[in-house]
Amino acid sequence: MLAIPLPLAISPAPAAAQQSVQFDIPPGRLSSSIRQLARQASISIATTDSQVRSIRARAVKGRLSPGEALNVLLQGTPFRAIRIGVGSYRIERRPQAPRQVTQASRPAAAPPPPPPPPQPIIVEASKNASAAFDYPAGIKVLGLDDPNENPTGRSLDQALEVIPTVNGTALGSGRNKIFLRGIADSSFNGPTQSTIGLYLGEQRLIFSAPNPDLRLYDVESVELLEGPQGTLYGAGTIAGLLRINPNSPDSGAIATNGWAGAGYTADGGASWDLGAMANLPLGENLALRVVGYSGEDTGYINDPSRGVRDVNAGSYWGGRAALGFEPNSDWEIELSGFGQVSELDDGQYIDAGLPGLSRTDQLAQPFEATIYGGALTLKSYLGSAEFISTTGIVRHELKTVFDSSVLTGDPSSQAFQENREVELFTHETRLSGGDPSSFNWLIGTSTALNQDKMSQIFRSVDGQSPPPFADLTYSLDEVAVFGELNYQLASAWTLTAGGRVLRTKATGERSFGPNTIVEPREGPTRFLPALALSWKPAEGWMAYARFQEGFRTGGVTIERDQNRDPQTARFEPDKVMSYEAGVRANLGAQFPLQLSLTTHFADWSDIQADLVNLQGFPITRNIGDGDIFGIDGSVVWENSKGWTLSLSGAYNDAKVDRELPNGGVAKVQAPNVPDVSATARVAKSWQLGKRGDWGLAANGRYLGRSFLDIDQQVRVEQGNLGVLDASAWWSNGGLSLRLDVLNLTNSRGNRFAFGNPFTVRSEDQATPLRPRSVRIQLSIAH
Repeated sequence: MLAIPLPLAISPAPAAAQQSVQFDIPPGRLSSSIRQLARQASISIATTDSQVRSIRARAVKGRLSPGEALNVLLQGTPFRAIRIGVGSYRIERRPQAPRQVTQASRPAAAPPPPPPPPQPIIVEASKNASAAFDYPAGIKVLGLDDPNENPTGRSLDQALEVIPTVNGTALGSGRNKIFLRGIADSSFNGPTQSTIGLYLGEQRLIFSAPNPDLRLYDVESVELLEGPQGTLYGAGTIAGLLRINPNSPDSGAIATNGWAGAGYTADGGASWDLGAMANLPLGENLALRVVGYSGEDTGYINDPSRGVRDVNAGSYWGGRAALGFEPNSDWEIELSGFGQVSELDDGQYIDAGLPGLSRTDQLAQPFEATIYGGALTLKSYLGSAEFISTTGIVRHELKTVFDSSVLTGDPSSQAFQENREVELFTHETRLSGGDPSSFNWLIGTSTALNQDKMSQIFRSVDGQSPPPFADLTYSLDEVAVFGELNYQLASAWTLTAGGRVLRTKATGERSFGPNTIVEPREGPTRFLPALALSWKPAEGWMAYARFQEGFRTGGVTIERDQNRDPQTARFEPDKVMSYEAGVRANLGAQFPLQLSLTTHFADWSDIQADLVNLQGFPITRNIGDGDIFGIDGSVVWENSKGWTLSLSGAYNDAKVDRELPNGGVAKVQAPNVPDVSATARVAKSWQLGKRGDWGLAANGRYLGRSFLDIDQQVRVEQGNLGVLDASAWWSNGGLSLRLDVLNLTNSRGNRFAFGNPFTVRSEDQATPLRPRSVRIQLSIAH
């Protein structure tokens, strides 16, 4: 993918540019350090590579000339400084050493040296420019800016499949839940808060809505902080946090990129997708970046009773736009907007009791998810401190239809339709600073206002829609202050401590026919602490221990009595206390091996869960307590000859309360949590000069056995499946071509044992893997 220019400059002062200057620049993000150096030396510095935002730089202290200071700053990074005039420098990538050509009559050249250790990756989700290796908690970073390593345009659900600690439901794009580290509440979508926080850059996307499954076009990376993350992110992050980092607009140069993909699925048909990006400078310090995309995915499930094939086809379209303005070297202003529409023609489940990939229904069960929003972000560097303020609004519109004909007791057809409109307003302002090598700090304030409107109706097949069967509007306001500090106790020990004080206010407004009731409820003031201790016994080694808390607020839901009449019920907050310890190792250039191992335990009280009653209606209850013990680890090895091997796996022993037929309670495996999961990748790349770069890869993943809880006494087995994918790619300059074969062995499996709540007790429902699929993608960058 094309690197995006990043202009960083101030007006030079020629006299000062020739003299030594007293510099005092702490370690931190390279882009921030460049700005500080330019300001302290009164020189102009420009760069055309956006990776300076994601690399950590060393400290620069003492009296040096600007050139000497830049050399110190860039030491150990893939960049160098070129003087282009009096008081003016350009940052560019260091050239690669020329290839040695061995003549037949000469001795063989010495093998090339092993690759240098990877540059430190800055984790934006840490809110204080932490290096990923140093962050004292479970963390994963998926780099997505290389089309050779990752197919462009995958959805978030698809991208997360390579992380064993991540799993979720499989109802279809735009309606799934994401679960991390065994914190899985239930299989159904209800009014409970998500167990994760999901962000697009600095903007929060969900509070009580499912994962919108944004397509990852023109995205630099996805960061995963395993939770809870209540201290920095507040309510609803009891499992952790996901942050999507899109590429930013830049005024340095025009940049464009286009993607086109086509595929075919066995037992289905053709699919296609298109995407395009344009980065347009509008002035010296102003730029617009626009991304648009669209696609259609073929179905592969048939309904012989209605004479319909490939019923679960889907389509999507969306885009993003961001306007970036840098009025001076101290300020960045970005106004952004985004939107996506996802449509599924029908549910993507089968009746395993029928032959082939099929089921029988009386009517279609479509789903539509629309998400759109925008944000204003202000960034400034106040000396060595970084100021960030973001205000955003997001709106979700969800329309779900289920075949509820079974409730009629006769052959007539009837649909149950639920419409939800969720609106989320968020604001956060924070300030961070200090020296990451000794003492740094973070303080901030945040506000979140979430309103969730739900309307449920029955719709007869003749198209007549009666008045809403039930309406419910639930509003939740949260205000908080938070802070965190990191203090180096000794040369190898660092203490991290933080806390969040927050207060919530909830209002439930319900309407059944002519009656409307408004019920306000003040939540208690809460304190969510975090405490971690990390130890670096040697270069390339780090161990840590961490404690953190998180919670979800309570709420109001619609339930049904035996006559199917609506009534409201309240569910209470739940809480997670998490303990974890881990070790990481980066063994360096001589032995290019990266290792990580983490063990964790979570105490989960008053678990909120969305279940299904005997008639098929969704209900929400506090089902009791649970505890989760897990271990996960990874090994990554790569050498100078282009070979890469990575292995990762996770084990979970997750137990929750379950009612027994005799009225007792027993601890059983938590729903939707596989006991074991693993992924593996082997890849080989070749650099062939003018003939371009080539590569081959094989990827495998295993998802262990888990259970779907229909209610506290009925559960269905799912999972225990393996998938093998293969890929090949070629790139030369801005042109790249990629071939992917997905589900190479055409495995079926059962990802998720649910499709329709009204018939899940009478059918053997299962969600099969997408059959063997072939996809080819062309990318052109300029």
